[in-house]
Amino acid sequence: MRTRKQKGITLIALVITIIVLLILAGVTIATLTGDNGIITRANEAKEATTQAEQDELARLQSIEDYISSVSPSISGFNEKEGVNSPKLAKGMIPIKYNGTNWVVCEETDEDWYQYDTTNKRWANVMLSDGKYKAGQVGEGQVVQEEELGSMYVWIPRYAYQITKGYQQGSTATEKEINVTFLAGNTNQDVDGNSYGKATASVNTSTTKVVHPGFTLGQRELTGIWVAKFEASGTDGSGNAVGNGTSEKNEQQYEPDETTIVKSLPSKISWRYITVGDAQKRSMDITTTNKNIYGIDYASSHLMKNSEWGAVAYLCYSQYGSVPQINGAGNLIQTPWYLYDLYTGAGPQANGNAGRYEDFDSESDTEKRAYNKEFGVLASTTGNVTGVYDMNGGAWERVAGYLDNGDSNLLNNARNYFEEKGTNEGGQRYYGIKAEYTSLWDSYEVSAEEKNDVINLGNGETITKASLWDWDKKEEKYQQARYNITRATFQNMAKYKGIGVNEMATENSFYAPYGPATENNSQPWGWFKTVANATAGITSGGGATSWDGDGVYIGHARSPFVIRGGACYGGSTAGVLYTDIAYGSADYYYGFRPVVVL
Repeated sequence: MRTRKQKGITLIALVITIIVLLILAGVTIATLTGDNGIITRANEAKEATTQAEQDELARLQSIEDYISSVSPSISGFNEKEGVNSPKLAKGMIPIKYNGTNWVVCEETDEDWYQYDTTNKRWANVMLSDGKYKAGQVGEGQVVQEEELGSMYVWIPRYAYQITKGYQQGSTATEKEINVTFLAGNTNQDVDGNSYGKATASVNTSTTKVVHPGFTLGQRELTGIWVAKFEASGTDGSGNAVGNGTSEKNEQQYEPDETTIVKSLPSKISWRYITVGDAQKRSMDITTTNKNIYGIDYASSHLMKNSEWGAVAYLCYSQYGSVPQINGAGNLIQTPWYLYDLYTGAGPQANGNAGRYEDFDSESDTEKRAYNKEFGVLASTTGNVTGVYDMNGGAWERVAGYLDNGDSNLLNNARNYFEEKGTNEGGQRYYGIKAEYTSLWDSYEVSAEEKNDVINLGNGETITKASLWDWDKKEEKYQQARYNITRATFQNMAKYKGIGVNEMATENSFYAPYGPATENNSQPWGWFKTVANATAGITSGGGATSWDGDGVYIGHARSPFVIRGGACYGGSTAGVLYTDIAYGSADYYYGFRPVVVL
């Protein structure tokens, strides 16, 4: 009898089958969910697509913003606040102060800014070069000081009129600039009133005009983002760059490949940098180093002289506060130099002009740090939301120059200036490169200075370089020095909003005086009149603007404009202080960037 065979699998075969199935399942799961799995890759693709869409929207917005900036538009005006809303670039994180710390907020947060006469709360952002990155940090995140990214303050577009203290210099008892905020990038306010450009012929004590700091080349801006503090930076080991030492006037730590420009409180300001390198470092924020800051679809540059004026005038208006001095710094008198200038420091007491007072970053933080009792007095709002270091601290370079053709233009800003030929004196002549004219404010000088043929009278001439020789103390040389610097001062009257001629009627010129002394074989001084210089008067000869701020534009070999005064300047330092310099690297010249959209 035949029997039917039973078909099936053995236990061993079953185990092997299960193992194979598990292996296949594992491979499948890994293929789906592993680091390189299908699901992971799909999620990454989704995120990349989302980011690409956001980038494309940002790119389109930047194009739209640019188009709007070259044609009138009221876009961006906040009717409730009566001011242009801060325009954010990718990488900017809105922050507000809660009385103790900075906190991340939304653009729509009512406490972010209030440009009114009571609160005087200016909008602040930080860039993504700190602990937190834009798009990855949520509303309400508390940001400790050591976690902050570079901080910037919004200065909205406005028109101004000098209603009190016009051209009265330091004798003015009342000083006031009346400001009207404008809608979008137009020259109109919310009520439709129009204001003209700040031309050479306009009298700003009787006519309200649009401040020139909001024009960049062919673009009309709704506002500008100004670095909250003087620039600082560190090397790869965390050492502050651009500072001297307690022993000698030399840079202690140099910038390296890791060094970028920062705008942070209680940091040593970055000096020992040429004006040309300050411009490059400022531009790098939105070019070479834009990934570090997380910023895109914006441009940056060294603060222009007109932009400095825009902040200075706003602090003298009903919406700001005139800052007291940052007197922090150490002075070495033999040889004479400064070191350890801290950003954001205030005076030692309310009303104390200060003179290079040592700032201890630990003990002084209770009163003189930027967010403490005396620290806020050094802000342009009188509170923590304003701009700092515009009175005292380090002298600040701005992108402004006297168009006198001097070789220092090329020597200290080679990337932006070039040889233009020779002048009447046969000397090589230097001027701005065409592609950078929008980033530098230019001021005319006398024909004599530009041509390097200074008239001494009776047919006698001298070169401007020789004019500043120590031995040339006769009245004819003093008169020549006065004439060429007076011409520069008068030419600057064509440019409104910079805090020179609108607040002062006199200028200073630099001249040698008197006999040599034991400690100074070549004494020089600032004078307002030829008679004083010739007579050898050694003090009180400098011209001043409002609040005694110095007006020193009188040395033909110094073509670059500097502002604010230094920590040891006492009452002559201030937001309206104006001076000139060679543009070379030294211990006393700092800088700050501006970002525009």
